[in-house]
Amino acid sequence: MEIFKMSLSASVVILAVVIIRALMLHRLPKLTFLALWAVALCRLLIPFSVSSRFSIQTLANKLKTYFFPANETIAGMSRINTGNLAYSINTPLADAAPAGIWPILAAWLIGLSACAVFFIITHLRWRREYKTALPADNEFIRAWQRKQPLRRKVEIRQSDRIASPLTYGIICPVILLPKTTDWTDETCLRYILTHEFMHIRRFDTLMKLLLTAAVCLHWFNPLVWVMYVLVNRDIELSCDESVVRKFGETVKSAYALTLIGLEEKKSSLVPLVNNFSKSAIEERIVSIMKIKNTSYKSIILAMALVIGISVVFATNAASAADKEHQNGNISFAEETGYLETLESKAEAFAVYKEYGLTYNKNTDRLFYNGELVRYFEDYYPVDEHSSAGMDHFNEAGTIDVHGVRDLAQLTHNSDGAVEPGGRLMGIEPYSQAEFDARNTDELKNPPKTYAVTVDEGSGKNNSAAVPKFSNDSTSPMDYSEEGNVTTDELAKEYTVYKPFGLTYDKKNGCLYYKDKLVRYFTDIMSSNGESFSSGKFKGSMRQINNPDGKGEVDVYAVRDYGKPDADGHGTLTGINQYSQEEFDARTKEQ
Repeated sequence: MEIFKMSLSASVVILAVVIIRALMLHRLPKLTFLALWAVALCRLLIPFSVSSRFSIQTLANKLKTYFFPANETIAGMSRINTGNLAYSINTPLADAAPAGIWPILAAWLIGLSACAVFFIITHLRWRREYKTALPADNEFIRAWQRKQPLRRKVEIRQSDRIASPLTYGIICPVILLPKTTDWTDETCLRYILTHEFMHIRRFDTLMKLLLTAAVCLHWFNPLVWVMYVLVNRDIELSCDESVVRKFGETVKSAYALTLIGLEEKKSSLVPLVNNFSKSAIEERIVSIMKIKNTSYKSIILAMALVIGISVVFATNAASAADKEHQNGNISFAEETGYLETLESKAEAFAVYKEYGLTYNKNTDRLFYNGELVRYFEDYYPVDEHSSAGMDHFNEAGTIDVHGVRDLAQLTHNSDGAVEPGGRLMGIEPYSQAEFDARNTDELKNPPKTYAVTVDEGSGKNNSAAVPKFSNDSTSPMDYSEEGNVTTDELAKEYTVYKPFGLTYDKKNGCLYYKDKLVRYFTDIMSSNGESFSSGKFKGSMRQINNPDGKGEVDVYAVRDYGKPDADGHGTLTGINQYSQEEFDARTKEQ
């Protein structure tokens, strides 16, 4: 569930703020900590986040890559093969299987409801008490209100149901004073009213409302409860600091004595209000006595901490497109968008959905009729020497399944060409004996095989223009050059791209991507990291242009060069479409 991921991410921020608070509480402006808590609150309540290359998650991923090389498959990983093409990705947060989600969801809803009921009932009970309060009307109150400009009307009332001052309400705020307030002690009254007015100006009641919502949503996380306590304290500390700064440091002792006097009258828990004396009194007194003039150094440090915590701890790991190469330059694969993507896997598995096999791209897991799949395979022959298809492995799974195809009933394209894979009939589970007998070590570290090959030395020619391959190419191969592969062989070769939406029309010699005519297709099969337009490119590639120059889309293959196959080509992970801007720019060049 997304709520648990949000809670885990926010926990990192909360821990960071708790540590900084313990070390710097009396050295930084108190508003600094409220800003830091606001960052944590956003992570708890907002179900999405921005990514950053400076995120701690990015560092964690780099460490993971360092200790667990990409060419090794680890327990808990999943793999997908398209023919010979293996694709591995670690699942950082695994959800429970769909069948097991309901008990977890039910427990979470029960906790959410219990917390919400507690806070709502407590708040409504006290609001009912507040309604009995009477307006405080005397010359001192009227004079004080005239000196406090605020668009919202602030009422000052008094009640015999409370023992210490508090503030409630957002749109129509009310400062509620005890009936026993000494109206002759104007100095003490100024301290109290100024403190409560700070709560109103800063919308502290709204922040407490959001904080309560976070506690209800994340009731299972003890760090959120710690945050709830500390935020309430820091709200009070910040207002105390504002009072001292308003009246001068000479009032610190008198203001501290006022707090001590109010603490003796401390009342019971009242959520969703700002209470003058609710924080730990000792911490407040010490903090008041240590207040000093704010220096530029402390302001700069505070801003740096807020920005740093936001960027490092409150962001997600940078996407592959944002990561920099060790030499400070963007790698060729990143520059051209040859990046791993779960979207391609989701598209490849979509064809199996009607047969009970579903893919969760958020967790990179397969389920067959609600049961977590350990091993899935669907291979079919391309010719007598090769095959194509896909597989998936997750050691935590409890069932092995495979695709069922009727090779006697071959699938025909719109042009009448025969697809060698045969018609997909369904999905069947392997028996328990087969499940137990399967060697999972081989599935973790599969042998490298190449399913579809091209015989460059065959000497076969065809009147249709087809691509050629080069192991040391300094310029792209164009569709217009005479090839050495027959259209039948080319159709079989393009089977490897079919799970990702790219199909070959043998009759017309055209490519289609998701039923759209392809104008331009490129596949950098292996690369030394240089752009093929740089003059330094060495590797294996293909570049195909539609012979008549027509087409609706330009597309490219996505490969992982860190996981080469037996021929040294990067692992194919998908097909991506160039943007409209790139399409238009290529049109202009042509």
